[in-house]
Amino acid sequence: MPGILILLFLIHVEADDCPMKIDPPAVVVKYGDPISVNCTVFTEHLGMGWVAKQNPVPNQQGVQFLLWTVENLTVWDINPQCFANFEGVPQCLKKVLVTVYKTPDSVSISSENHTSSLVERRQHRLVCEVQNVAPIQNLMVKWYKGIEVVNITLYSGESKTPVNVSSTFLITPNRTDDGTQYKCVAELHLGPEGRQPPPAVESEPFRVTVHYAPSLISSSSEVMEVRKGEKVTLNCTAQGNPPPVYSWNTSHLQKMDWNKSVFTFSFLAPATYTCTADNYLGFESKHFTIQEKPGSLNTTWIVIITVAVFLAVVLIVSCCIYKFKG
Repeated sequence: MPGILILLFLIHVEADDCPMKIDPPAVVVKYGDPISVNCTVFTEHLGMGWVAKQNPVPNQQGVQFLLWTVENLTVWDINPQCFANFEGVPQCLKKVLVTVYKTPDSVSISSENHTSSLVERRQHRLVCEVQNVAPIQNLMVKWYKGIEVVNITLYSGESKTPVNVSSTFLITPNRTDDGTQYKCVAELHLGPEGRQPPPAVESEPFRVTVHYAPSLISSSSEVMEVRKGEKVTLNCTAQGNPPPVYSWNTSHLQKMDWNKSVFTFSFLAPATYTCTADNYLGFESKHFTIQEKPGSLNTTWIVIITVAVFLAVVLIVSCCIYKFKG
């Protein structure tokens, strides 16, 4: 009967190669933080312990569970294993899946040519630099335009130690993007055992300045009829970045010493006045044609009546003087 019991015991051990439990079976730990894992053996054994590159636990007899504990984990590729020795069978080993992570030292964003001034309708490359992060295969870099996610970069590989990586994002800005802020965020997605939400480090906002050629805020030509002495305003305002410089000349190609976009005159001689708004990306011109407004019918009659009254008065006065002398 004892022989039969021993045979049954050996069959059980062979059927269940490792009658052991690891709790927890997977651990996510930040580099330098503490870690603790328990190993339990469910049957009689000749001793159990932990094999690890940091704080190994030698063979212990007479215990059914054994902790592997590290107060300050400083090994990236740790791979701890709990072992148990049984009579008549090979040693049992069970590995703990340990993910050691490190958030980036820094995350920064810049343009490829290291300037925040971008030209409208030209393609520009933004670069996000992530320094000293691990593990790379769990890294996700998100690009934001304002509060909107506009791009995501994932990384492949099996590196366990920290690395430096970069992510690029191509943009073709227009003038409405002037002043827009971009940022990139490095997130470590470490699975259900990891921190929730995922640990993340974000860059400082990168504010872009968009340069664009001048464009007039009104039509490119105006015809204006004015009377003598009537005020007239010439408005050549244009939008551009850098702000445009204004120059003026007349239809006689005479350059005027004017350097503003808007002028008001109490008198302006009939002619064509041309304004040019210019920056290094281009220019726009506007033409003002000033014409003298002909007098209205009422004005003409007023002039005729006035002259007639004046002549009548002169004639009456002359007659009176002649009779008086006679």
